[in-house]
Amino acid sequence: MPTITAQSDVGIMLYVKGSNNSYSELIEIKSVPATGQAGGTLETTTLKSPKKTYIPDRPDTGDMDYTYNYTEANITAVKAICDNAEHDFLVKYQDGSGFIYSGQAQTWINEVSVGSVVEATLHTVPATAPLEKTASEITALLG
Repeated sequence: MPTITAQSDVGIMLYVKGSNNSYSELIEIKSVPATGQAGGTLETTTLKSPKKTYIPDRPDTGDMDYTYNYTEANITAVKAICDNAEHDFLVKYQDGSGFIYSGQAQTWINEVSVGSVVEATLHTVPATAPLEKTASEITALLG
């Protein structure tokens, strides 16, 4: 079996957990956000120090935005979860692995220019840090 050296973006999917407690695909997406951001730094310099010193601050999850093609069906599906309630999200990569997290959602239609498709953004504010899962764990969650 050949060694896999990278993954393609083909086949990445976004799921949301429904009221029936199972995950289903929300919409087809065009981008997936990073699962974290570098934390800040805290200054620890004392008057005795000849140079400033620092320690790392907490890692930052940050906002997580997905881009999708604007259609009436897509915006309707996304608006259904933009209800000020927390939802469970799951992203599945091409190899079956992925990540899960909980958060609230908002959506809007993006700016439009000549020669482009109309896109929209699904903006999620995580309540929990994204948790990476193996392919077998993602498969179990998707049932």
